[in-house]
Amino acid sequence: TDIMTPKLEDMDYVRFTSVRFRGKSYEETILQLKSALEEEYKSKGATSVSPRIFLHKSLPDAIIIENILVAEKSLSQTYPRLYVDPLCGVAVLRGSDIFAGGVIGIEPGASKDCPVSVYACLEKFNAGFTKAYTGATRFLGNGLLVMERKQLLGDIHANSGVAVRMTQPLVVCPSFQSCLFQSGNLVAQNLPSLVCARVLDAQPGQTVLDMCCAPGGKCLHLADLMQMQGTLIAIDKSAKRLNTVAEQAVKLVIDTENFLRIHCFDACRLCDDNGTDAGEPDSKPPYRPKQFDRVLLDAPCSALGQRPRLLTSSDSSSQLSKTASQLSSYAQIQNRLFREAIKLVKPGGFLVYSTCTTRPEENERQVSLALQMNWPNLKLVEQTPNLRPFGINQPDGSVGLVQKFDPEVPYDASDVTNACNYDTIGFFVAKFVVA
Repeated sequence: TDIMTPKLEDMDYVRFTSVRFRGKSYEETILQLKSALEEEYKSKGATSVSPRIFLHKSLPDAIIIENILVAEKSLSQTYPRLYVDPLCGVAVLRGSDIFAGGVIGIEPGASKDCPVSVYACLEKFNAGFTKAYTGATRFLGNGLLVMERKQLLGDIHANSGVAVRMTQPLVVCPSFQSCLFQSGNLVAQNLPSLVCARVLDAQPGQTVLDMCCAPGGKCLHLADLMQMQGTLIAIDKSAKRLNTVAEQAVKLVIDTENFLRIHCFDACRLCDDNGTDAGEPDSKPPYRPKQFDRVLLDAPCSALGQRPRLLTSSDSSSQLSKTASQLSSYAQIQNRLFREAIKLVKPGGFLVYSTCTTRPEENERQVSLALQMNWPNLKLVEQTPNLRPFGINQPDGSVGLVQKFDPEVPYDASDVTNACNYDTIGFFVAKFVVA
């Protein structure tokens, strides 16, 4: 199978997969991972190259794996077509098989145990459509249908489980369904998220708050960095998403009785200024002001930095488009959460603000507003590690270094140890000290 030189304009795929290492023996894990991935990549058509796997030079618990983009011309597209929704398509580009809930249609001739060519629908569709789909699509590769056709299309909402095993994906990535990832020793996590948790600098024995914790990657990373000593409060207003956090905590053997406390609560009402209904961090929210050594505000955002993206600027129809009113609403909620977060930090404590978008209105603008409203009681401080420094002027004229991961910025693709810091999702991190 031909292997392509990465070209973002051809397909917006992510060149690297980052995983967090939690085991005791790094060397042994690397050997196991390399052996398993070589076998997996070969089974998926990447036979001419071995995946490059290396420890990140600035993050001691981050392992970087290079994904492989297969030349589209080398893959047959003559099998019966199977169509999936855009979200499912993105998951396939990150190494997933296809689950039944993501399938929206199959061409005649497809049956269980036969190969299918997989396409993501990029325009409006009706699940289970009976006539040929004529809208824009993105070819994702070929797979083996492992579920009966009538089972898939009989009741589109009742199906669960894997419907298609991807045998020839366009982008060959690690499969997180493998035993190595199920053991809990390796946790899939985007590189900027790994940076974000370390920047907060949460120490064992401290009282730490994660204001918008779901789906839990940063929160559980903080738990490991704190060595489960102290108190870690995880807040989210979505009970369903909090269930995912709790399930992951159990899988990773995180103490949810005495250390990690998970609460379903609106973070915009987290600080009770009057103290009439407020409690200590070891009780249920709301909380009194100045109770936390560290606060992480990974704010709700437009998520326009998420990758891979199936839809590019050349696509005529975008299901990822957001209206102006939707975009402005994120800045409003971010501002409200910012105000709550500042009140909850102890004097001398740190607040980290982060988003997974590259929009200045949700990043630099929010930081500037917070500094103007709270100066000199709120100041930007340097971050460690700082992989993508970006300067923001503070009210006194000094320049504070934030981090902005912008995948559109050109970089040297030949040096993988540096390229992995650039070919990431879009992300923003700012760190403050509260007086």
